[in-house]
Amino acid sequence: MLTRKEFLKLIGATAGLFLLDPITVVNKLNAHQSSEKRDLLFSQTDVPELRRRLELPLFKKFWEDFLKVDLTDDQKFLETEIQLNNHLRHLPRACDILQREAFIYVITENKKRAALAKLALEKILQFKKWDYFIEAGKDTIGLQRAPYTTQTLVLTYEWIEGLLSDELKKEVLTQLPEKGCEPCYRSCWGMLNQEKVIGWGFDKESSFYEERDMRRWPWILSRTNLRAVPMSALGLGALFLEGRHPRVSEWLNVVKQTYDAFYDMYAKDGSYDEGTGYCNYTTSELIMFLNILERRKKEDWADKINWKGVMDFFLMTRMPTNQHPEGHVNFGDGGGGFFSDSAFWIARKYRDGLAQFAAENHAQKHRMLSVIFYDPTVGSQKPAGKWFYRHFDIGWLVISTGFEKDDFVVAMRSGKPANHENADRNSLILKCFAENLLVDIWHPPYSHTHPAWALRTSPAHNTVLIDNKGHQYHDGMEGTNASKAEAKVVTEQKTDSYVLATSDATQAYQLVNENVKNVNRTFLTVPEMKLLLVVDCLQTQAQSANLKARWFVDNEDKNGRIEIDGKKFVFHRPQAKLVGICESDHDVQLFSENFPVPEEHGIYPFMDVTAQKAGEKVVIISAFAAIRQDDPPPVFNLRKVKAGWQFMAKNNHQQVQVKITTKDIYPQLAVQI
Repeated sequence: MLTRKEFLKLIGATAGLFLLDPITVVNKLNAHQSSEKRDLLFSQTDVPELRRRLELPLFKKFWEDFLKVDLTDDQKFLETEIQLNNHLRHLPRACDILQREAFIYVITENKKRAALAKLALEKILQFKKWDYFIEAGKDTIGLQRAPYTTQTLVLTYEWIEGLLSDELKKEVLTQLPEKGCEPCYRSCWGMLNQEKVIGWGFDKESSFYEERDMRRWPWILSRTNLRAVPMSALGLGALFLEGRHPRVSEWLNVVKQTYDAFYDMYAKDGSYDEGTGYCNYTTSELIMFLNILERRKKEDWADKINWKGVMDFFLMTRMPTNQHPEGHVNFGDGGGGFFSDSAFWIARKYRDGLAQFAAENHAQKHRMLSVIFYDPTVGSQKPAGKWFYRHFDIGWLVISTGFEKDDFVVAMRSGKPANHENADRNSLILKCFAENLLVDIWHPPYSHTHPAWALRTSPAHNTVLIDNKGHQYHDGMEGTNASKAEAKVVTEQKTDSYVLATSDATQAYQLVNENVKNVNRTFLTVPEMKLLLVVDCLQTQAQSANLKARWFVDNEDKNGRIEIDGKKFVFHRPQAKLVGICESDHDVQLFSENFPVPEEHGIYPFMDVTAQKAGEKVVIISAFAAIRQDDPPPVFNLRKVKAGWQFMAKNNHQQVQVKITTKDIYPQLAVQI
C-alpha cells in the first residue's frame, strides 16, 4: 500500500484526507497484479450486443435516465461535499456514481464519463473505513457499505482499468482485501461462530451512530438479508482477487459455509419472510454472485433455492396503487418492488416465461444488470386465470385478480416471526381501484427512539385488541428483529368463486395475556364481487374481556377519510370507497379516531369495531365491499339468527349468501353464490 503522503500526491487530494494505515498481517501483504482479465459480467466482445440491447424500447427510458444525470452536481459532490466518515449516505453515493459512469464509459467510450468514474474511485479510496459497524471495538465488519463498496470496485475495475495509473491500480488491489473482503469475512465468520464474537457495535468515528443492543446480532442477522449481502460481496471479492491474494481460498470456504447455512431463508415455494423489498435486496445480491461464480468457476449453487418460486412470490404479491405504483403486499417493513435484473436472470437460466413477463411488465425498475442478464429468446408468459390464490409457505395468504392498479388484492399476515416484521398477526390488507382501502401503514420507523415507533405495534394494524392491548412485540432496542408472536392457518377452502380461511393467533396474544384461551380470525373473500367478510372470535380462560377489531384507511396523502353511520361505514379514498357493515353478539359500536403519534409524522385514521360488553366468548363480524366513487353502493344484510348469523351481500352484479355458525372455537361459514 502507498503511504498516506504518496497516495494523496497520486490523486491530487488536499491535505487532511486520510487513509487506513496497515495494521494487520494481511494488510502488510504485497498485493500483486495479474494480467488475466476476469470478465466477471461480460467480456469486451459482448459490448456490441449490450449496445444493441440498449437500443431496444424495453430499455429506452432506463438508458436515457442513466445518461442524463446531473454530472455537474455529482462532480461538485465528489470534489467539495463528500464527508469521508459518512458511510450511510456519501459512500454509497460515490459507489453509485462509479458504477454508473464506468458502465457508460464501456458502452459509449466517453472519456468525460470515465473521468468522473475515476474521481469517484479516488474518493472511495480516501475513506479510512468502508463500513460503520465494528467488532470488539476496533475491527470493521462489513454488513452493508463494505459489501456494496467491494461489489462496486470488483465490477468496475476492469471497465476503467486502462485509465488508471499503475500506482492507482495497485492501491485498489491493496485496499480491496483489507477494507472490503476482510470486513465481509469477519461478519460472515461471526455469524458462523456466534459464541466467539466479542461484541458488535456501531463505529463512533462514523457520522452515523446510535445506541443499540447488539449482543445478539450475530444470531439475529444470521437469519436476515444482512447475511447474504456480505457473503455475496466476499464471494465477488474472492473471485476477483483469485491469484492476487493469499486468503482467497479461505474466503471462498467461508462463503460456501455461509451459503449452505443461509439458502433455506427462502421457503421451499420461494417465498421470503422479510417481505418483498428485502427479498429483492437479498435476491439481487445473491444472483450477482451466483452468476459470476458459475461464469468464472463453472460451479452452480443456484438450484438450492426455488428461483422460479421466488418470481411467483414477487408477482403474486404485486399491489400497485396511485400512492405506491411499484407496491407489493407490505407486511412489516416490506412492500418494495423487485428489480428486473433478478427476474431476467431467472428467466434466462430457467427459460421461465413468467419471470420474463414479470421483468418486462411489473419490475420496479431496470438496472445496469438488467441489460446484461436479458435474453430476448425467452418468451413472455402471463399467468392465466380470473384470479389467483396463494398460501405461501411463510404463512401469508394472498388473493389477487391481477397485477395492475385497479385489480383487487386481499392479504392476511399469518405465520411465524421474521426480521423486519411488525406486530401484525392476522392483519388484513385490501387494495382495489388503485387505492389502499384497508392499509398496513407503509414503512414505519426502524429506530425505537423515533416518536412514531409505535406504528410498528399491534394497535397500529388491522388486528384485534383484547382489553385494548395487542399481541406480543419487542421494545426495538435490538433493532427490527423478530418478536416471539406466531399465527397459524388452521382451515382454508378455495373454490372457483371464493377463498375461506381461518388463522389462529392465540399464541401471540397469550404471550401478553394469560386470560386468552383462543383468538382467531376467519375471512371470506369473493374476488369478483370485491368483497371481504371477517369474523373475529375470542374465548377467555375465565374472566370476561373486551374485544375490538381495528381497521385503517390509507391517509398517506391526507386524502383518506372515515364516515360512520351507526353500524355502517364508508372508507373514502379519491378513486374508491370501501363500504361496510359490522355486528357483534355483544352489541357493537363503531368509532373513528387517529392513531396517537405526533402529527408531523403523519395522520393515521382508523375505525374501531367494539363489542359493547365484555364476555368470555365474543364475536365481531365486519363486512367490506370495494367500489369506485361513482358506482352504486353495495347492498348488505347482516342479522342474528338462532344458530348464529345470516349474511347477504350484493355488489358488482353478483350476490352471496353466508350462514355463520359460531358455537365452536372456529366459526363455520356456509357460502352460497
